[in-house]
Amino acid sequence: MHLKDLTDYQLSGKRVMLRADMNVPLKHGIIANAERIDRSLPTIKHILGEGGKIILLSHLGRPQETGKVQAEFSLKPVADYLEEKLNMPILLVEDLEVVKKSNEPFIMVENIRFYKGEKGNDSNFAEKLGSLCDIFVMDAFATSHREHASTTGVVSFVDHACVGFLIREELEALEFIEKAKRPILVILGGAKISTKLSLINALTEKADYLLLGGGIANTCLGSVGVEVGSSLIESSLFTEAKQLVEKDNVLLPDKVLVALNKESDPTEVNVHSLTKEDCIFDVSPEYINSLEHLFTKAETIIWNGPMGLFEEDRFFSGTQAVANLIAGSKAYSVIGGGDTISAAAKTGVLDSINYISTAGGAFLKYLEGKPLPALLAIQEKALESSGDGT
Repeated sequence: MHLKDLTDYQLSGKRVMLRADMNVPLKHGIIANAERIDRSLPTIKHILGEGGKIILLSHLGRPQETGKVQAEFSLKPVADYLEEKLNMPILLVEDLEVVKKSNEPFIMVENIRFYKGEKGNDSNFAEKLGSLCDIFVMDAFATSHREHASTTGVVSFVDHACVGFLIREELEALEFIEKAKRPILVILGGAKISTKLSLINALTEKADYLLLGGGIANTCLGSVGVEVGSSLIESSLFTEAKQLVEKDNVLLPDKVLVALNKESDPTEVNVHSLTKEDCIFDVSPEYINSLEHLFTKAETIIWNGPMGLFEEDRFFSGTQAVANLIAGSKAYSVIGGGDTISAAAKTGVLDSINYISTAGGAFLKYLEGKPLPALLAIQEKALESSGDGT
């Protein structure tokens, strides 16, 4: 894929629009995990160091697209964090007209998902964004699978577009999948099988073992007639899930942790003795540990999605067991996705992981071999303007 790089451009005095991924978890208005911001710092520092003026765009959470600031989704905590890290003032603005007139060295636009037209990739909004800058830099790998105005649409309305250091790093790290050493062990969790179904099918071809947890595993268990009580499932996908279960390299838990609700204490049960009153909240750590031999002999491990409701300590042990086995294995390990990063941080194993992808959906799409719209747009722009890189 031919993508222009940040280093291909003279940035001095230029207005550089940087689409970064600052979508960090907040707890009571405080950043709970700054991994995504920290990973954007090399690109930010390079632009500032070369004398460029930054207009930073990012989203945070899932606000309503009302055109109005919603305090709980404001980028203010992110701006404060960056001010401290960079030791410089950052102007946080909600009015794009202010961006046009301002001469500040670092402007951050409020949560881009507040603006009407962002998610619908409205060309008028994309053109408005494009008019604010000389160069557009896409460095939000985690949103590169989205066709939004600030990730894909804007590229049509700028003279120059390229990728930042984080995207380059992500692509180089993920290319290893094509030549990954076997055996390959993939662990997939999370709530919904619908968002990962085509990926799971693609991975059953590539992986030697595919271990399923979370709501994905619940749906698979339900598809083969196991009583899953009030557990989170997608019964409309039972037919596809059943086909997955029949594949030799797909592993489903035989022991799970159940409770009446998320406030009550869990009990470990065999999946074949579940009752209508039960609700699955986690995979049993005993089951995960029974697969230690697979983690030991694996040469490559890929992990996306927690095994259960990991935010609650009582339903954290399945995810903790996975994290411990990955940390203890000699395999080249890759994890991706916001929840997975938070879970790995909570387990204390981040330092033992070989590569941490900031992306969830884009990471999975890339693994599946699907094109990422934002990167395709930048590639097309490079072919269009294969000029001198001013």
